[in-house]
Amino acid sequence: MQPFDALSIRAVLNEARPLIVNRKVDKISQLGRDELVITLRGKSGLTALFASAQSVHGRICLLQPNSLQRKSGDRPDPASERYVSKYGANSTVPNFCLLLRKHLSGATLIAAEQPLGERIVDLVFSAVDEVGTSSIKVLTAEIMGRHSNLIFWDKASGKIITASHLVTRDMSRQREVAPALKYERPPSQDRPSLYTVSGEDFLKLFDKLKEQGKNGGAEAETPGFATLEQWIIATFTGAGRHLCEELVLSAGLESEIGKALNVENAAEKLWQTVESMRKDGVRNPLHKPLLFKDLSRYSVLGTFPHKPEEVKTFPSVNDLIEEYFRTCEHNEQVNQLRERLKADLSLELSKLESRVKTASEHVQSPEEIDSLKRSGDLILANLTSISAGQEVLLTENIFVDNGGQLSIKLNPNLTVSQNAQHYYRQYAKVRARNSTASRSIEEAQQRRQALSLRLQQVLEAKDIYELKQIKEGLSGKKPQDIVKPRGNGAKSKGKNEKIISVNSSDGWTIYVGRNRMENDYLLSRLAQPNDLWFHVLGQGGAHVLIRIPSSKQDPPARTLEEAGQIAARFSKAGHGAKVRVIYTQCKYVRKLAGDKPGLVRYENEKSLEIDTGKPMPKAMKQLFAPGQ
Repeated sequence: MQPFDALSIRAVLNEARPLIVNRKVDKISQLGRDELVITLRGKSGLTALFASAQSVHGRICLLQPNSLQRKSGDRPDPASERYVSKYGANSTVPNFCLLLRKHLSGATLIAAEQPLGERIVDLVFSAVDEVGTSSIKVLTAEIMGRHSNLIFWDKASGKIITASHLVTRDMSRQREVAPALKYERPPSQDRPSLYTVSGEDFLKLFDKLKEQGKNGGAEAETPGFATLEQWIIATFTGAGRHLCEELVLSAGLESEIGKALNVENAAEKLWQTVESMRKDGVRNPLHKPLLFKDLSRYSVLGTFPHKPEEVKTFPSVNDLIEEYFRTCEHNEQVNQLRERLKADLSLELSKLESRVKTASEHVQSPEEIDSLKRSGDLILANLTSISAGQEVLLTENIFVDNGGQLSIKLNPNLTVSQNAQHYYRQYAKVRARNSTASRSIEEAQQRRQALSLRLQQVLEAKDIYELKQIKEGLSGKKPQDIVKPRGNGAKSKGKNEKIISVNSSDGWTIYVGRNRMENDYLLSRLAQPNDLWFHVLGQGGAHVLIRIPSSKQDPPARTLEEAGQIAARFSKAGHGAKVRVIYTQCKYVRKLAGDKPGLVRYENEKSLEIDTGKPMPKAMKQLFAPGQ
């Protein structure tokens, strides 16, 4: 991906100044931590300026009017969806945005300036405070990769008012960014700028490079370079790899340093290209914005070699910048969501494969199962011929013609009828286990087929909307259920919010659902994916939850024991008995679609043996007090 460089900033500002300067601030919206949309009002209407200090997709550009109008419909427009604030109507507006609104409400943008060759933009406002005192406020967008920031400061005092990203001394020893500190520009580099270097100095530096090439790179103070672009980047500031490649190709030079130095008048050709790039003006004829359709690069100058069918041209640099970075962001989101869904589906398919393999080991043929029942029948058929203490019965197989003799093992400590009942019980157990295993295999195969289809849909999805639809289908949630804001005056239905909690002896928070509705609320609204879910094995009872911190630290054994005690005591298991309690992470617990609340399916579970006869810790006795 091509970064937003100084040349792009200059071209954007040259186009934007007539549309934004001397206009009043109408509205300020914060989309994310480092993203702002400033709407400016003038006689010709509204103009929206977008400023982003993200580390990868940082830029500043004008927005199309329809980009801020969220469109309804089954398939939202990516342009309108991109510029929707992440802070909903019911959420708290960030302090950064509140301070900007306080100082800039009704202010006039009087200048939009760029320090020559720097990736910095100063938006200068003439503002009036509550008592009518006028002042100059500056919003500086530093678009410098991982050091990007939006800094709001006062021009007269030079002190910072606020910033989208505060930088403390522990984070950076070179430059702090915090309220009340003096605003200082980022440290400059000990190299000339490609935008300010004189032609004479440029040619001298190039001659030095040629001398180094003749000496075979023997000069210790100057490193060797493989390409001419590497030399430009290492020698000057203000240009990145993509712009350097375009300058070299526009000058008609080879990228390889050895071939470039052998070209006659190579220095003059390269300098003419640089000088042409440096020409400034509101209507720079060299600005021919184009975008390669594969998103490999964009060009403000339009001089990078290309075929017409490979590129898309734009009427303005602002339109180019907006579409390029928005499309890159969208594609990155699509790839991230696609990879996450692929990983989740592949993991689920591998689990199903393991489940089928394990269940297949318990499946026996009908002949093997029926042989247990026949053994019991043959023992009863030979009731009078079996003597006490006999260990083996040899009898004819009466169920098959010419079946020959069968040898049936007997327990000498049991009576004849008890031996027969033993085989009947074994027959019932094996048949039930076989039926359960067969049903489990069938369900797993159906689930595997459905997930395989989903995986294919994930691979073929073209945009993030289709992937979100697939994700919603996997989670069992409808689109309108994903975000369901509730106003301050909304009344809750039922008693879902009345979930009791207690702290374990180690200080961990444990939540308890005591009925179906509370159990359902616990899993659907309260639980986080890494929280631990507890339930007594094979019986009805409470759902118990241990809240896992963001550090994903495992709870101590004593906390697990106490959560298991709660799950056992809030179940149908009798007090004073040993109870088996299972637990697993909440991301492995799923509600059964269409069934009553509280019914779930789980996997990857572990178990604890809980003795309910043990006394409970003092902190948990409140759960079992009358009235709870």
